[in-house]
Amino acid sequence: MKYLLCCLFAALLLPAAVVVTTTSEPVEAAPAPEEEQPAPGGEGTVLVTGPDGAQYEIVEVPAEEEPLTAEDLLSFSFQDIPEGDPSAGCASYVAARKVLQGAGGGRFLPDQSVTRGALMVVIHRLAGEPYCPLAVGFPDLGPEDWQFDAVSWALYARIAAGNEDGGFAPNAPVTRAQLAVFLYRYAAYMGVSLHCSGELGDSYLDAAAVPDYARKALSWALENGLYASLVSDTIYPGLPVSRIQLAQVLVALAAREEDPLAASLVEKLPSPVPQSASRVNHDAIQDAVDAAARKYGAVGVQVAVVEDGAVTGVFNYGWAHKGNTVMEADHKIRCASISKVFVGMTAMLLREDGLLDLDGDISPYWGVTARNPRYPEIPITFRSLMSHTSSIRVFGDGVSRSYSAVRSKLGSSAGYSSVMPGAITSWNYNNYAFGVLGMTLELAADRYLDDILDEKLFSAMEIDAAFTGSGIGGTDRIAALYYHGGAVGRSVPSLLSDVRPDCPGGTGEYFAGGLIISAQDLAKLAALLANDGCFEGARLLDAESVALMESRYGRLGDGTYQALPLRSQGGIYGRDTLYYHTGSAYGVYSFFSYDPAARDGVVVLTTGASAAKDSRGIYAVCGEISQYIYDKIA
Repeated sequence: MKYLLCCLFAALLLPAAVVVTTTSEPVEAAPAPEEEQPAPGGEGTVLVTGPDGAQYEIVEVPAEEEPLTAEDLLSFSFQDIPEGDPSAGCASYVAARKVLQGAGGGRFLPDQSVTRGALMVVIHRLAGEPYCPLAVGFPDLGPEDWQFDAVSWALYARIAAGNEDGGFAPNAPVTRAQLAVFLYRYAAYMGVSLHCSGELGDSYLDAAAVPDYARKALSWALENGLYASLVSDTIYPGLPVSRIQLAQVLVALAAREEDPLAASLVEKLPSPVPQSASRVNHDAIQDAVDAAARKYGAVGVQVAVVEDGAVTGVFNYGWAHKGNTVMEADHKIRCASISKVFVGMTAMLLREDGLLDLDGDISPYWGVTARNPRYPEIPITFRSLMSHTSSIRVFGDGVSRSYSAVRSKLGSSAGYSSVMPGAITSWNYNNYAFGVLGMTLELAADRYLDDILDEKLFSAMEIDAAFTGSGIGGTDRIAALYYHGGAVGRSVPSLLSDVRPDCPGGTGEYFAGGLIISAQDLAKLAALLANDGCFEGARLLDAESVALMESRYGRLGDGTYQALPLRSQGGIYGRDTLYYHTGSAYGVYSFFSYDPAARDGVVVLTTGASAAKDSRGIYAVCGEISQYIYDKIA
């Protein structure tokens, strides 16, 4: 390869053999960044134009080391990447090249998100760690920080820039869109061809979600196969990139430069599209959904399927607006008590951020001593609220959920029943207490739950959902709710009249059942839980948090188990164990379920169906559909 060091991955291939200098002499009719020409420095020297317009003289020096072989990689293995995992070779490759190394103790931390600062270090290493005459300080990054030299160089080379607030955010995770942009700029810096169509077209379901600044870079990355192991028909540009995903992308870069070892490793990576029984059996499943919907008199039905930790099938029936608008996958339905799962998930996210202890007393957040007078030594905790064992009295829907009203009840003996807080024998399903939980979480974070979920999960996962109708992005896609027989349970104007309070923690009105979301988006969250907190390869929730949500707190009288706040049964729908939650309100009957062992699941949302239940206590319309699908995808 005549000008090897002008290639995108050349510095990785020849890590000790790169000398980069800027030329002080102006060059007339400078070529585009992807072009190259012999430079005045003589044979073996290439002059390229960077994206800043400066001329860079890249001197080709013979490499001193032999190319990596498969045997060389055997010295680089990691205990946190299972033996036989097809991505293990990629981790070994980048570690052997000293581009992205292990984290000590024989670990690679494959699920850990790559930060902006860390990525600049990686790219700086790719470039051969050239000297940078520039030292750039930020309020959040100084000379004492390990990323400082690499970030300074990245700014000098115009590969990165600071944020609008004046900082660099070195510890912020890098998204798929951002990674493509940084690599695209690096390619320009190295003088590599950037040819691509610049179009994402209809090949990707979420092409419209790609931000304008990243469209050309993502087009380049996708067309050149850099994201082949990450992206199938959905890009998810806002998902953070994990260390193992970055390793796969870097090996794909090397494979493009005709490194046979890298190419062999890329060939072993599985397609991001799982083998899907729901796709193979799509028509049969749709027929089964239609039959169950008709049998139980449903007005509208949405169904979504998870297989191998990914959403693989979506099915719809009937009407979003009876006689007017056909139900489609992006319609949003108020999912009733399934909402509680995501209140609980928010508690786990805040626990991860150190903002609360699950066994902590809720009293400090309310400014009153929240105690059952019969058990004054036992605090009311987040855990007892999530497990329906708080001993807070079960109040009806007509009782105010305003901050002042709830605070008054928490500080009054009249607000509690006679049972012991926290004991599974005290279990009592409690919508009111879940309102208290949601409010306490908002008080702890001083933020709305919608905003927390959007920042941590919904935005990256491309989920349009909210606890109030007015919080939905696509309000024109909200479905009306119908009772069995066709009467309206909640109209769209009624749902849109639900608005967030003036401040976080202002009301508990919506947390027990108000989440408005599609089955398809619920299935993404089922996939997240089924995959121990990872979605599309990105870790969004700690595995420990998922384990806590799945922790069983004793068997209830109906044979089910209470978790946080999931429910669980064994031997249901052909599965050893399912975690699930049901919902019913205003004519909606819903079912959210997943099997953590098989990493699959089924979500069913219905309006207007009969309230009949099956032998497992699940609404029959949901149960029949779920049974059929679990049989098909087993």
